[in-house]
Amino acid sequence: MEKLIKAWFIITLITFALFKLGETMTAAYTEAPDEGNPYVLVLLIGWPFVLLFIWITVRLARRAVESVHRLVRIGLLVGSLVMAGVGLSINAGQAASLRAGIRASENAAYASGWNQFTNIIYANQLTFFVLTVSCMAIGVALSFVTRKQK
Repeated sequence: MEKLIKAWFIITLITFALFKLGETMTAAYTEAPDEGNPYVLVLLIGWPFVLLFIWITVRLARRAVESVHRLVRIGLLVGSLVMAGVGLSINAGQAASLRAGIRASENAAYASGWNQFTNIIYANQLTFFVLTVSCMAIGVALSFVTRKQK
C-alpha cells in the first residue's frame, strides 16, 4: 500500500500540473485569436497520466476503506458525491460567465466548443478536484461490491 501511495502522489502532481497548464494556456478572450489551441499538445502527451491517476485513485480509495465500517463508507460515498456536485455546479457557473464574456467580445464565434479561449472551462483546478472526488466515490462504491480474500 505504501508504494501505491507514493505512486499516487507522483501521478497526482503530474496530473495537477496538466490541469494547471489548462489555466495558464488559455488565452484571454479580449485578445485576437491565434493559430489553434496549443493546449491540445499538452493533452496528447498527458492523457496517459490522467488515466493512470484515475486508476490509482480508485484503487487506493477502495483499498483504504475496505476495512472501515459500512455506515462510515456510506457517509464517505455520500460526502464525496456531494462535494463533486458542488464542484460541478461552481464550475458550471464559471463556465456560463466565461461564455457570456466571450459572446460579448469580438471573439463571439469562439463561445461554443473547446478552443483557445475555453480551455479553462474544461481544465482547471476545480475540474481536477471534481475528478479526484469522483474517483474516490467510485473507489468507495467498489469497496461495497468487491472484497479481497486475505
